[in-house]
Amino acid sequence: MSYLSLTWRRDPRLIAPLAAALALLVGACSEAPTAPHAAPPTPDREISSGAVGVSPRQLFFLLRDLQPKAFQGSFDIEVEGVSLPLRQVQTSARVAGQIIMKSAQCRGGHYVEAGERLITIDPTDYALEVERLQVQLEQAEENLAATAIDIGNTQELIKLATEEVTLQQRNLNRVESLDRRGASTDAALDEARRLELTSRNALQTLQNQLKSQQQQKKTLTTARSLAATQLKRARTDLERTGVSAPVAGTIVTTDVEEGDYVKVGDPLFRINDTDDMEISCQLRVEELYWIWMQAGSFSGDAPGTDEVIFEIPRTPVEVAFEFKGVEYLWAGELSRYDGTGLDPATRTIPCRVLVENPTEVRIGGDGRRGPVAPPTLFSGMYVKVRIPVDPPIPLVKVPTTAVQPGGEVWLAREGALDIQKVTLARLNGTGALLIPSTAGPQPGDAVIVSPLAGPMQGMPVQPVGLDTVPEQVAVGQSPALTDQIEREAAR
Repeated sequence: MSYLSLTWRRDPRLIAPLAAALALLVGACSEAPTAPHAAPPTPDREISSGAVGVSPRQLFFLLRDLQPKAFQGSFDIEVEGVSLPLRQVQTSARVAGQIIMKSAQCRGGHYVEAGERLITIDPTDYALEVERLQVQLEQAEENLAATAIDIGNTQELIKLATEEVTLQQRNLNRVESLDRRGASTDAALDEARRLELTSRNALQTLQNQLKSQQQQKKTLTTARSLAATQLKRARTDLERTGVSAPVAGTIVTTDVEEGDYVKVGDPLFRINDTDDMEISCQLRVEELYWIWMQAGSFSGDAPGTDEVIFEIPRTPVEVAFEFKGVEYLWAGELSRYDGTGLDPATRTIPCRVLVENPTEVRIGGDGRRGPVAPPTLFSGMYVKVRIPVDPPIPLVKVPTTAVQPGGEVWLAREGALDIQKVTLARLNGTGALLIPSTAGPQPGDAVIVSPLAGPMQGMPVQPVGLDTVPEQVAVGQSPALTDQIEREAAR
């Protein structure tokens, strides 16, 4: 440690006017005139930060032996969050009826497996409907089979009728031939024509009957399909009388009890999916800046795609929960924005962290395991989210106390105070990270971390060791500084 000596002295040209004024004041206040005499010289006064001294002694300000360093490595962005289930499923009644069974596991807080039967609705009416439709479907199939037989019979009759038409046409041709030779009567010709017409009429009747039967077959086929569909629906409704857990998870609330009558759409229970968890957290824009920069988003080299613009860069994170002095950790991933913009109340951007394996917990810190550990990441836990950032630009690290109000850093350069405006990149418990500039802090500079009131650019500074501290400081001219010196000397 060393100390900074800073001495401001009064301008000597002010001594003569003050001496004259003092001489006039003394002459006016005396009882008898006395010979004028010169005023004693005014001692130099210290102008210190916070008080004006009465002796020409130096003031000392603590100058720590700290230097800016080029930052290498990564830093963590740490925010607080709360764990939530990735999804919460509300299960409702899909059929109406009275609840005749409710499982003991169907209570808030119980864990259930996917597919586990939790509630049964009275299935009597639905079972009867299934039986009725089964009979109806069998009847439709029998009617369809009968129609198929009728179609086959009609087709055989059409064959016979076609042969009859052929025979009658031949007979008519013979009669007409005889009539042209005068060997037949007109009555015989008319009879032949009548028989031919009758045979053709019978054939047409059978053909029309076949068309009707074929159409009836289509109708019966549709009826059978409708009966089959209704039977499928009835069987589905019968299955829906048994309500099972849609996912593996924890029951949150139940809305019905055994004996209640429910309608279609009435809520039954709500369940949390415990296979995956999410952390709801909020990031400031300057924190997202580092995530975007690390991922190479919005670099300006190329226009961003819709996914780059509207999706947060997927970044691995660490989720921490402290329990009984032990820190438990889960692996997660910054997965999405929780909304589309800034929260108007907090001016932060809500985000979600996905934890795909909430039961895989490890010990953080020194690895010391407590007597009891949380078996999984429970919903509602208040946790810390640590986002590692590997900055793609060079940074300079200085002590946290080196950054003064107004974003300034005080440096000791060539025996004078140099006040520099800096751009703060990140502030954490280990120091302040600055974006470097040409005139800003550089490795090798001496950084002043002592509080100085009224610092001025170019103030002369001179470091001295503890063993050369002037006596006036040690004897209490500045009690606060004396205490500070004693604390530093005792280290």
